[in-house]
Amino acid sequence: MPEELPQPELSARVRRLAQVFTETGLLRLRVERAGETIELGRRARAAAAYSDASANPDGERPRRYDAIKADLVGVFRLSRPAPAEGDVIRADRDLAIVEALGIRNPVRSMGTGRIVRIACKDGEPVEYGQTLFEIDRG
Repeated sequence: MPEELPQPELSARVRRLAQVFTETGLLRLRVERAGETIELGRRARAAAAYSDASANPDGERPRRYDAIKADLVGVFRLSRPAPAEGDVIRADRDLAIVEALGIRNPVRSMGTGRIVRIACKDGEPVEYGQTLFEIDRG
């Protein structure tokens, strides 16, 4: 049974964790000890949005592509069923995982759209901040 912390100490710890999340690019934190696992996370904002004006020469609203980037270093693995370029994503879903030190960290679509590009191959090592997917949010 976990030890109970005095309320002021617990509040200070939670405040410190919240500060780490807001001051860094951290999206997920997992703590394991003595048979317990605690996982904290937050939704990422679209990492890098840009427009492709050449895709809409008729003056239509430019398409918005979001780059989903790696939030840690590890090995890239596509989820099953494997996504493909051109697939339409109708709900937030797992697209892949990045394995690091035996931990599988999900890479999510962060909403709906169409996969424009898969920037990595299954089993390829990835760096922090490397683009993994580009999604047309149209």
